[in-house]
Parts: sequence; structure tokens; C-alpha cells
Amino acid sequence: MNRLKYLFSGSKLLAFGCVCCCFAVASLTSCDDMLDMGNDDVLYADKNHLTEANDTVNSFVGILAQLQKIAVRTNLFGELRADLVTVEPTADADLKAISNFEVSDDNAYNRPRDYYAVINNCNYFLANADTALRENKYLNGIAQNVRVFQSEYCAVRAIRAWLYLQLGQIYGQNIPVVTEPILSLEDADAILANSRTYDLAGICDYFIQDLKPFVAWFGYPYHGNPGYAGYNSSMPSRMAVMPIQLVLGDLYLWLASIRQEPLLAREAAKCYYDYIDWTPTDAGVDNNESYKRKTVLGVLKDEWEERFFTNGDYTRANSAEYSWFRTTSFGTESSEVISAIAMDSASSQGHFNELRYLYSWNVDNEDVDAVIVPSQPCYEYSDGQVYYARYAAPSGGYASTVVSAGSLSESLLQRHFLGDLRLPANISSSYRGDDRHEAKGIRKISSPQDFIVYRRGDIYLRLAEAMNYAGFPKFALAILTTGLDNNVIRDRHGEIYKEIVNADGSINTADSTFIWYFDFPTQYYKTRIQGFSNAGAMRVNLTDRDDQFTQIGLHARGSGYAINNPYYYPASTDVPADSTGYPGQPPVYVANDESQTVGSNIIAQLQERNPELIALAEADSLSGVVLPDIENTELYPTARDRRDAANAYAQALSEYAARLYTAWELATDAWYVQYGQPQVYQRQIQVVDSLLDVESALETAFEGFRFGALMRADYRFGGTGRKYGVSGRTFAQGEYLAEKVGRRDASLKARLMDRNNWFVKWNGQIGK
Repeated sequence: MNRLKYLFSGSKLLAFGCVCCCFAVASLTSCDDMLDMGNDDVLYADKNHLTEANDTVNSFVGILAQLQKIAVRTNLFGELRADLVTVEPTADADLKAISNFEVSDDNAYNRPRDYYAVINNCNYFLANADTALRENKYLNGIAQNVRVFQSEYCAVRAIRAWLYLQLGQIYGQNIPVVTEPILSLEDADAILANSRTYDLAGICDYFIQDLKPFVAWFGYPYHGNPGYAGYNSSMPSRMAVMPIQLVLGDLYLWLASIRQEPLLAREAAKCYYDYIDWTPTDAGVDNNESYKRKTVLGVLKDEWEERFFTNGDYTRANSAEYSWFRTTSFGTESSEVISAIAMDSASSQGHFNELRYLYSWNVDNEDVDAVIVPSQPCYEYSDGQVYYARYAAPSGGYASTVVSAGSLSESLLQRHFLGDLRLPANISSSYRGDDRHEAKGIRKISSPQDFIVYRRGDIYLRLAEAMNYAGFPKFALAILTTGLDNNVIRDRHGEIYKEIVNADGSINTADSTFIWYFDFPTQYYKTRIQGFSNAGAMRVNLTDRDDQFTQIGLHARGSGYAINNPYYYPASTDVPADSTGYPGQPPVYVANDESQTVGSNIIAQLQERNPELIALAEADSLSGVVLPDIENTELYPTARDRRDAANAYAQALSEYAARLYTAWELATDAWYVQYGQPQVYQRQIQVVDSLLDVESALETAFEGFRFGALMRADYRFGGTGRKYGVSGRTFAQGEYLAEKVGRRDASLKARLMDRNNWFVKWNGQIGK
């Protein structure tokens, strides 16, 4: 009992209000900074119920103010314990302790009471808000009678569940769940005597049941007109809402992983889609319909300029990275950020986003460098990708190629432009301080003033994770490569459709009903893809496509044209690890840049990009591929002759690759007839698991989600005998996460084999 009293001590126990006049309902305009609340001790001491319109704004904003206290540590516990960052020797002891899994009670970031302070405010609101209260107001010039509290009530319930989910990820077990408001320490005894403690799975189960009845209530509260003026100068008010569908999806995804129940993963996927597809139920009410559209990934990506491929200008890549994290464009077609915690803009103020200086040099003191930097595994994930380009060839039509080390200067290589561009697009540098040293930072963390909770890329990645575990690897893969579109999902000749067909060719009714739940109209996305090349291959045959996308695959955000990148999928993608007789996929021909016009250059680049294919051709006397001796001036007296010979060699190599691929398709079809789909199906899930791990590192690095992603993966197959990844390995409990984190610090591996050591302990109770 005393442990719970201590959780709530040190903070006021009544719901915080807000006296800042800018939050009046009539005109919620931007304050200079987030939630200028004056004295934090303003309380509703004179009343126990929220029955006035002003109460709606004041009490809700009070809860949002409290969220500021836990934003930074939520990121740190989710990122520093994982594998993508390293804490520098110059960091303070508390940050090092988190990274080393040595967090003590006196660690400045180990304060669950701050989470419980917000929870208690949520409990007060939920216990006292009158959800039936209605009020007449003018919206868009029209008098309407609207519910005063319903949207806020739903939002607060989602915030409370999200807070408990964070506690579960940090502390693991023995977590007290209190859902009644504690108004005084004297009243605490009776409430706490009836409270229960839960582990992470129990928290997920409890709050799934808590949220499900209120999903239909979701809508964005109307605090201002049209709702874009918000809680600070950069963030619109509605972005402070954590959509209940997304929180519920997270709870289902965690529970599916921990309990190893793929059917729960289906529920997670449906929840994520429910937000993606959400539109207001009451047209005109609270102006919701004026900004909410289908939530798509859009076309933002980091990419090489086309001149890189057409004239050999290897100097610059276009970067869209920062625009993904702007909090000012909420509700627009291209908006990426869904939900955020508004923070102060200056470090001198109470709730500055400290992450901006931890991941980057300190603008207030130019001699202070970042203390959290990308780890070696983070660089390896990025450098290990192959950027595959598709561009308009000067000679007409389209050409494709890859960006190789030989294409880049040493400067670009040192800045990690080899591979996926999301990491180098994020790394900024500037010469600072008296000694003019190079100070570096991570733009996705240092640029936004606010703490981002949900954004589109994160949600689609979790949707892919849920779909793969639910048993639909081709659907998950499409999220990474093509982007979702009904022609991809429902094509009866395509791969996703085959996932709902039984071994005897009949339709699996339950799977069919589930897949048809997801609707991504083709006319909306402008994407036409007729299907996959064969029943076994996991790559796409683009036979009919518009050149403009409204939605792209996640991997295309940094690695170029991901749809049929021959280097993205392992060559053995469809091969069961223990199969016999399955034909290995041949190497795919990769063309040169259009800029290559000299015979020797043409051949040199072909050799660099097609080493496996050339080796096969040279060993095959019937290949018809003969390397021309272009140095022989008698055979090739002019530069034109040498170039023509090199181009003929390239053509012969391309035709040989096509013949190998056709033969492979016929061989795989025969293999399917003999062995059937099930072995390949399980193998596909394994491989997509590994692709999701890669995409998590590329897309969500530094955002505070990585440790959670590693935990869920370990829960799903650690100790189950289920094979993982391209290697087809099995892992003991804890081994998968331990190996990942051990890549940045080998000394941690043995300790993390015990899942109990993943979590933080506090006051001898929480997480014990």
C-alpha cells in the first residue's frame, strides 16, 4: 500500500485546470508556448463534477500539460535500451544507466509517479465528466447542438490506456492499475486496497476491454475554429489527441505477440485500418469532416536526383525527411504526423523537448555535442540496403539501375549515402563552437519542437507487422513495396489472393472475409498493378502502372524503386529452409546508368552490378554471352565500334537473364505441383519478419519504438521453435532481443537472455 501512496505523493491529487485565457472555448488561439498554465497547483477544489463548457477545455488541457513531463523519458526508455543508438562517454550517468540496463531508484528518468500523476487526472476526468451534456454552438456559421464532452472523454480514455502501455513496456510486471481518482492521501487506502497489479500482457488485456466500448465515440474535440490554432505556436490542437483506434491496435499487437495468438493480430490490423479509413459519423459536427481523409503514406521520399543517373552527377540527393515530421500540416493530404505532445520551444522553459539536444548539438551552448548517436548496427542497417532506381531514360522509356559504392565519392560514402537514404537525410552537421568543430545531429528529433506519438509511417509498419503475424505475409510485403491498393489486395491472379485459398483450391471463408475488410480503392490511389509474376515469387510484375503514386511502399521512402528491386528480397525468399529440390532463383539483370557511353565503362559497370549473372553466363557454353576484347584495336578500331560491342554484350547478358528467369518460373510451377503451398507459406512469414526488422530500423530509428519492436518479435517466436528470417533459425526465449542489442554492446547479451532483465525496477516493487 505504501508503494502506491509514494507513487502519488509529490503531486497534487485533484485534476489540474488551466487559467490561461487563451484556452477559452470561444477562441483557442496559439500561446507563445505549450500550455502556459501559470501555477501548476490550480485545482478544481470547489467542485467535483465537470459540467461547464469551460471545464471541457480546462480539464482536458490540464491532462495534456501533464503529458509533457513523460514525453522525453518515453523516448529514452524505448530507444536507449535497443540497438540503434549509442550513448556517448560525455553523457550523464542516468542516460548511460538506461543504455546499460542498470537503472537505479534515483535515476532522474525512473519516476513512474509522473505517469501516475497524469493517470490520476484522467481518472478524475472520466469519473466526473457528464457525457450526456449538450450545448448549442455555431460551427461553420450554422447553429448546432453538440455533445460537450464525448470526444474529450474518448480521448482521455485513450490517453490513460496509452500511459499504462508505456509503463508496461518500461517496468514489465507488478504494475498497479488504478482507475479511480485519488483525491487525497487519506482516501488512498481504500482505493489501493482494491487495486490489482498487472504485467504487460495483463495491462493490454485490461485496457482492450476498457477501450472497445468507446471506439464509436472517437472524434476530434473542437477547441477553436477551425481547430488548427492550438496549444503552442507550431502544433494544432487536434494533434494532441491519441486516436483510440491506434491505441487499441497497439494493445492488440502487444497481446498477440506475448500470448502468441495470431487471431489477436488480426484484431490489431483491423484497428489500425479503422483509423486509416476513419471519417466523421456526424457531418458538420465539430468540423471533423473538413480535414480528415484516408490516411495514406503519400509520396514523400528521400531519393537521388534523376541527373545522378542521366549525366553522372553524383553530388546530391533530394531529402524530404524533415517534412515527414512537421506538426503544422495536420489534416492535409500530405500530413505525416497524427498525434503529438506539444512542448515548449526554448530550453529555458519548463517543458522543453530535451531530446532535441540529446540527439543533436546544443544550440544554447555550441560546444556541447550530441550524447546520443547512431550505433554501428544502425549504420549497417542503412548501408546494407541497395538503392534501386527507376528513371526516365534520355533514350526514351524507363531505365533501372542501382547506386553502388563505385558511383559515390569518398565524402558521400563517409556520410552513409550508400544504401537507404533515410539515415543520411537525417544526419545534419555544422561547424560550431570556438574551435569550429563539426557538430552533428539527428534532424527527425532535433527539428520538431514537439514530441511525436503517432505518424503514418509508424502505423503502416505496425499494420504490416500485424498482418504478417496474422498469416498474410504478401499483404504485409505489399505495405513495404507497392503500397496498398485494391488491385494488389484483391487481384484473383495475385499473391495476396492466394493467401486465402485452401490447399484444394477452395476459398477460406474466414480469411476471405478478413481480407475484404481492407478497402483501398484504386481510383483513389492512381496505382494499377496487375499482379505478381508467378505463384511462388514475392516480387511484382509491373505490366500496367501510372507513373504517379498517391501512396508508396515504406521501403521506397529511402531505397528507391522498391517494387521489383532484385536486391531487396533474399534470393531464397520462397524456399523453405529444409526444402529439397526447390529451384533457386537466378540473379536478375541490372542495367547500367544511361550516362555510361564508353565501351570500357559500360562493361566495367555491368561487371560490378551483375557478378553472379556473369559468372553463370561464363560457365554456360550455351549462354551466348561473350565478353568482347575491346582493347583489340584490330577488331574494334574506333570508339563507336567499342561502344557497340559493349552494348551488344549488355544485350546478350540481359537476354540470358530473361531465359534463366523463364526457366526458373517453369521449374517453380512444377515444384508447387509436387510439394504444394504450405512450406512456402511458412517460409514467406519468416522472411517478411526479417524485412520488418530491417524496416523498423530504417523508418522508425530514434523515435522511441525500437525496443518495443524487438520485444514483440522475441515474444512471437522466442522459445516457440518457430523459425525466423532468411537463415531459418530458431531462438530461445530472450535470445533474439539479446542478440540484437548485443550487436551494439556484446557485454549485454548474456544478461538480456533473461527477459526479466529487460525491464526497469523502481522502489523494489514495479518491474520486480
